[in-house]
Amino acid sequence: MQPSKVSLVPAATPDASASPAADAALAEDPIPAEVSGVIELFANQLAKVAFPEIDAASLRRQADELRAEAKVVARAREALDAATVSFATRRAALGETAARAVAYARIYSQAHPDRTALATAIAALSEAKPAAAAAEAAGPTTGKRRGRPPKRAAELFDPRSDPPSSPQDDPPG
Repeated sequence: MQPSKVSLVPAATPDASASPAADAALAEDPIPAEVSGVIELFANQLAKVAFPEIDAASLRRQADELRAEAKVVARAREALDAATVSFATRRAALGETAARAVAYARIYSQAHPDRTALATAIAALSEAKPAAAAAEAAGPTTGKRRGRPPKRAAELFDPRSDPPSSPQDDPPG
């Protein structure tokens, strides 16, 4: 008698993805289809067979533990998303409050013209803001330099690398 080959991948059922709810449930299940096939195999055809530390119950238990861990991960992601939104909101609120503080300081400075250091500091804050906004609007830099590459030190002292000077290059003297 020849041993039969066992497929680890379950056969597709025609109604497995008949509804969107079933698709969502399958998409959210962290158990890979191949592993589900193994669990199904041990639950049905190998239900009465046990190998060292492997049987249907141990496979189901590990699958349940993985599903529980996936729920923990989902809750952590939701918490991270909420914290990120809260962080962005607080950062924007701080920026608006700082802008109002600079406006109040500017009015105070105008009322006290004898405090030139204060006026200079406020002007520096106002100049820094457009530069930061322009850098933020430009996006991340690629780190790629543009233009002609700089000469290396050896080229600077090598007389052969200097182009011959023409009479037009000499300053009138």
